[in-house]
Amino acid sequence: MLPPGFLDAARALVRADTVSAHGTRAAVDVLAPLYEAAGLALRRQVVREGEIEHVNALAGPGGTGSAAADPSRTGVPGGLLLVTHLDTVPSGPRDAWTKTGGDPWSLSGEDGILYGLGCADVKLDALCKIEAARRLRETRLRRPFWLLGTFGEEVGLKGARHFAASELFEEIRPRQVLCGEPSKLELISAHKGYLVVRCTIADDRARLVSTAGPGIDELTFAGKAAHSSTPHLGVNAIRRAVAWARSSGAAVVNATGGSSPNVVPARCQIEVPAPRENGEPPPDGSRFLPAGPPRPNLWRALVTAGALEDLWLSLLAEAEPRADDRFDPPGAVGGLNVLETEVSEGSPQATYAPAAIRATLDGRLLPEHDPDALLARFEERAQLWVRDLGQGELSLRIEATRNARGMSLEDDAELLRGAGTALRDMGLDPLPRAKPTSTEAGVFARKGCEAAVFGPGVSTGNAHTPNERIEIAQLEKAIDAYQRIVVELCGRAGT
Repeated sequence: MLPPGFLDAARALVRADTVSAHGTRAAVDVLAPLYEAAGLALRRQVVREGEIEHVNALAGPGGTGSAAADPSRTGVPGGLLLVTHLDTVPSGPRDAWTKTGGDPWSLSGEDGILYGLGCADVKLDALCKIEAARRLRETRLRRPFWLLGTFGEEVGLKGARHFAASELFEEIRPRQVLCGEPSKLELISAHKGYLVVRCTIADDRARLVSTAGPGIDELTFAGKAAHSSTPHLGVNAIRRAVAWARSSGAAVVNATGGSSPNVVPARCQIEVPAPRENGEPPPDGSRFLPAGPPRPNLWRALVTAGALEDLWLSLLAEAEPRADDRFDPPGAVGGLNVLETEVSEGSPQATYAPAAIRATLDGRLLPEHDPDALLARFEERAQLWVRDLGQGELSLRIEATRNARGMSLEDDAELLRGAGTALRDMGLDPLPRAKPTSTEAGVFARKGCEAAVFGPGVSTGNAHTPNERIEIAQLEKAIDAYQRIVVELCGRAGT
């Protein structure tokens, strides 16, 4: 059974809108009294962007009488850090959240399953760790443990990077770090790297086209959302829209699609002057918009964005090694997941006007892959291709917005041995596995910590999708697992 008050706290935590761009203060405010009740002192790291507060929350040390609470004074090696990211991806279309009445931030339950944005990835993991810490409040430990809630994991591991570079990290200097992600309560000792690039394709001489007459036809192309680490489980709506534009040759005056670089886009919309040309595949919906002044034709920039995705995917497929059977999918994968438009209205007397398409591509790399080398190859070939195609009228700017290497921990590491023993004692599988996503564990591994991933819930086909879900039974087992893992790795005093 979940402890009293757990579901009320879960509802409040999911209700706190912590989409990465909105900050994590609301979640930390929900968690603060729970940390206190578990005997954990809370310290906040705040990064402000205007009125938005991005907050890392460090709580601990846990247990009582821990002689290693200050390793710098006692000489005892650092302890264990349990990490949970508190931000979420955007919800996507609200009407797709059928299990929560169209409100992604409303936690609902049915047949032992909870639904809501972030319930599996990975907010409720924080509550499991707090409950484990509460149970250990009167336990004397040989080494300390802390809980860390981070911001910005979904947009570049920003909170973990900020914490790892801070004096607060140096103060506690953990020996081992266990990062929460939905892993079905399986240990994850290796994960892929993650590279995100934003390509801005500028067309300095986009021909102006008239939208007079019938007006504008807005075409909607539907796909299926999925976590971008498993793109084969989704259908990329942007790819369908680009295929239509390429096939029809119709003038395009606007194009938008996708919600986040790490989500396979479920919807893409392009606007064309009516009456439109036919193309394949046909759109899934359309509506007329009012006529307006002439607007630049984005067709050339849009089709170029599609060609850049083709180049990107070919480079990912060529990266050596081609596959690692620990992962599913076994090789590097990626896609064009966000599409944005920059246009200006032209005067009736003008023939051309500047316009641009911004295409965001992501790539999931094997631990041996060098993201910097891949980026360099892509930029060299992409610039040559755009320069030749555009004949001086197209230009390309490439920015890397995320760049994280993969991680792989040796099977005989103390962290894996200790956590494995705790799981085996519970009747759970102790064998370490690999995860196709990038996680905060890679940040701490580069700081010299033993780092791995563990948490309740299912990731594949669940995280970053509408009706995100988690089984209550997984949460109950996670609480027990965290309690046992802490005792196994930190040790009871006097033993």
